[in-house]
Amino acid sequence: MKPIRALIFDMDGTLLHTMPDLAIAANEALARMGFPTRTQDEMLAHMGYGGRWLIEHIVPESATDEQRLQTFELWRELYIGSDYALTKPYDGMVDALQRLQRNGVKLGVLSNKFDAGVRALAQRHFPGLFDAVQGDAPPLPRKPDPMTLLQMLETLGAAPEEAAYVGDAQVDVQVARNAGVRMVGVSWGYDQAAPLPIDELDAYIHEPCELLALVQGA
Repeated sequence: MKPIRALIFDMDGTLLHTMPDLAIAANEALARMGFPTRTQDEMLAHMGYGGRWLIEHIVPESATDEQRLQTFELWRELYIGSDYALTKPYDGMVDALQRLQRNGVKLGVLSNKFDAGVRALAQRHFPGLFDAVQGDAPPLPRKPDPMTLLQMLETLGAAPEEAAYVGDAQVDVQVARNAGVRMVGVSWGYDQAAPLPIDELDAYIHEPCELLALVQGA
């Protein structure tokens, strides 16, 4: 196997613990719409496919399409307005990324989170560490479609066989396989409702510091 020259990361549940801010905004939006609120565990079952997917799956089944859209737009406003105050990197992540960068590894973020939020959080918590950052920005296809991932690798100058995707969800496994890159699962993410298929991964790590050894050993 060729050495890994590029690592592309999911954001929510992989780089950053974002659930507290997401959940507070979601429950505020639900309450304002007169809908029942949800627990974080209920929300975790719908992580990985972006905010619209999350909201559409936690509103009552009886909600109209107009109410679903209104709830999503309200959630987005509240979430951005929170300034992501409770969001933070997972322990050891910043140091791991710095070490990877010093060792010449190209780093990217590809998330189904809305693009403005991805870019704002990447700049806030990981300034200067990522060579490419992309969130959900129509008409670009979202994960698990591989097109955006492949375009990012081309920009970084790395072939699929020289890259790995790092994530915590089933959709991450799917986009990695669709793009022909290796898949690295993380144990600290949001896969409780739909656990990662560990036996099908190329690697499964428990701490960010394992990434450098993984790259060097590839």
